[in-house]
Amino acid sequence: MKRSDDLLAGLDDIDWAALGHAYGSAEDVPGQLRTVCGLDEEARESAFRSLFGNIFHQGTRYSASPYAVPFLTRIAVAGPVGARAGALLLLTRLAIDWHDEYDLPLGIDTAAWRAAAISPEENLRWYDEKIAAETDEERLKNLCEGRAYCAAGHPVDAREGALRSYDAVRAQLPVLLETLDDRTWRSVPRPRTSSAGSLRRPTPPCSHCWPASTASGTQSASPRSSSRSD
Repeated sequence: MKRSDDLLAGLDDIDWAALGHAYGSAEDVPGQLRTVCGLDEEARESAFRSLFGNIFHQGTRYSASPYAVPFLTRIAVAGPVGARAGALLLLTRLAIDWHDEYDLPLGIDTAAWRAAAISPEENLRWYDEKIAAETDEERLKNLCEGRAYCAAGHPVDAREGALRSYDAVRAQLPVLLETLDDRTWRSVPRPRTSSAGSLRRPTPPCSHCWPASTASGTQSASPRSSSRSD
């Protein structure tokens, strides 16, 4: 096990307060990650529940979600034994969502998902067009707030937001594949909670599950509907 300072190196270099999650500012995420790396098991489980509820709230990812991925990866590979399975499970959820309809082996058409996602640039153009044409003061205010939210780097289209986390996890696969060494996982306890949105399906990784679920070009997270409407 590595020291928490090594696992969380660079954590304070990120402006978490400028990032968001389901409940607003993500400034509480660093503290939750530190607690996950601590020795108090109850506090760790509580921190994991918080992370599942804020950076992966009911399957939705936020601007803070991909920034947590490198730290969760280090924890999954070399963190406290009691934290590894939970970190890997959260990474899996961030990458490929949690719905039964996306179970292997068929997975999801990643190319179609990327094509359906609306980029931030497209969203900004949409807002600019709507703002230029809007005459109602209240709707104009809402549109301006939405544009500012998008311009600050927060995902407006849920599919595009989920892709950010998928790509962040995929970039970590060379490191995560180290968990395929069964010796690393012999003493890893299974997460004990089972409520929706917390720690579920605690199977350790194997050569038939982790790489296939994320490494393939034909699997990805769920393409979720856009939060924007015309």
